[in-house]
Amino acid sequence: MILVVAAMKEEIKEIIQNELPTVKVILSGIGKVNAAQSLAEAIAKYHVDAIYNLGFAGATYPYQVGDVVMIEEAAYHDFDLTLFGYAKGQVPGYPASFFSDDKLKELVRLKFPNIKSGKLFTGDYFMTEVKKESYLADMEGTALYQVAHKKQLPIISIKIISDVIGMDDHYQEYKKFESSVGAIVLKNIFLKLFLEVQE
Repeated sequence: MILVVAAMKEEIKEIIQNELPTVKVILSGIGKVNAAQSLAEAIAKYHVDAIYNLGFAGATYPYQVGDVVMIEEAAYHDFDLTLFGYAKGQVPGYPASFFSDDKLKELVRLKFPNIKSGKLFTGDYFMTEVKKESYLADMEGTALYQVAHKKQLPIISIKIISDVIGMDDHYQEYKKFESSVGAIVLKNIFLKLFLEVQE
């Protein structure tokens, strides 16, 4: 079974009307703990072959609102044990970064040849910090990657850029995207990824 994980009802409200027999969609809730707990429970309940995280993400320039981005690498931005010799964001016992599965990346690129790619930073606050490197930011993704790493399951994440960090009226622009086009774009991605598999 393919497991699709999203954090918010606003992200999957169009998808749940198009669920498919071998694709299970779960709503994790917002934040790292909710995401990790929901995924762990689903893995215990179902025979999971692959995990897809679909959702919204903030980003820095040069990304633009509405861009579809495949995550190559995921890390935490709010976890710091550098005092003890760990890399910034590294949880003891785990790598500093997690990576999307190579075979899943190939499958996504077959469906979306022109898809952009990027690095995801995850933390339990709405990130507004501009770093030197370009990146995406959310509040769940890396926690899902950590659980998948522990369970040795392939994972990939596809994000729709909902807001650009540093943009004018940042919060208002995010809410406008969330309430209008975001869920429809995610539904179209979902159907393109999985519908042909069922036929």
